[in-house]
Amino acid sequence: MDCLWSMLGGMVLFLFGMTLLGEHLRELSGGRAERALRRVTDSRQRGALLGFAVTAVVQSSSAVTVLAVSLADAEILTLRQIVPVMIGSNVGTTATAWLLCLRTGASASASALTVAAACVGLLLYLLVPKRRAWGGLLLGLYLLLTGMERMAASAAPLAETATFHRLMVLAIHPLPAVLVGTAVTGVLQSSSAAIGLLQAFSATGTVPWSVGVPLVLGGNIGTCVTVLLASIGGGPNAKRAALAHLRFNLLGTAVLLPLWLSFGVKFRNRPIGPMEIAAVHTAFNLLSAAMLLPLSDYLTGAFLFPTRSKQT
Repeated sequence: MDCLWSMLGGMVLFLFGMTLLGEHLRELSGGRAERALRRVTDSRQRGALLGFAVTAVVQSSSAVTVLAVSLADAEILTLRQIVPVMIGSNVGTTATAWLLCLRTGASASASALTVAAACVGLLLYLLVPKRRAWGGLLLGLYLLLTGMERMAASAAPLAETATFHRLMVLAIHPLPAVLVGTAVTGVLQSSSAAIGLLQAFSATGTVPWSVGVPLVLGGNIGTCVTVLLASIGGGPNAKRAALAHLRFNLLGTAVLLPLWLSFGVKFRNRPIGPMEIAAVHTAFNLLSAAMLLPLSDYLTGAFLFPTRSKQT
């Protein structure tokens, strides 16, 4: 029970650190990210690159996709412009998983450097008003990585429990594992948090590839929950944009999961580690983007129902 509470405490630190990091990154960007989204062109490639860049900066694909849906709802941008941005955003969110790898394998010197950066951040946050955003950014990064470290430390005892082993047996089957990944991400409202939790357990060496890969794919589907909820109060364009985001992740999983089952047999029973989780997350989103970006119009039906933008 103590390990469970420690895990939950780590999750709280992780989520708060992610929120703090994202808020101060947006503050430092001075609204440039939002203005860049508003100026996006009809080029799919530029839209996807912009979605990737903005998400990598603000550390939240949900924030970027919700903003994209609101711009589509207000008809500031067309659905054809918005969908590539959301596709790029899915790729941009993978940056967080690579960042978390720094902590799961951190050395003593790396830990000392992180603490020193947090001390500098605290001083800037409290004593230098003009540099408060930089201080908040460093504090957010420290809390994010400390939460990850605490989750990883708590995962080791939990991974030895009978309940965990029963869950691993259930998740050996691909479809239940995808559903578990979807549900966990939907509840946490953050694919980065779900991937971080999976990385914490994978650091114990008890999660095989046969479980880790479907959980990652399910996590990508679960991240659609936030966008779908945000579209409920919106108009037709908001709902169509949210459904396009869901279709993108469902189609990516439908194509890539069978490929993994067919060609990943020799890896299936090997333990997967935090870096491999990050690599799978990145590869899935890159392959999905490469496959579906040329078909982005078909994800929304915009080729059948063209919409106008209110700005040129």
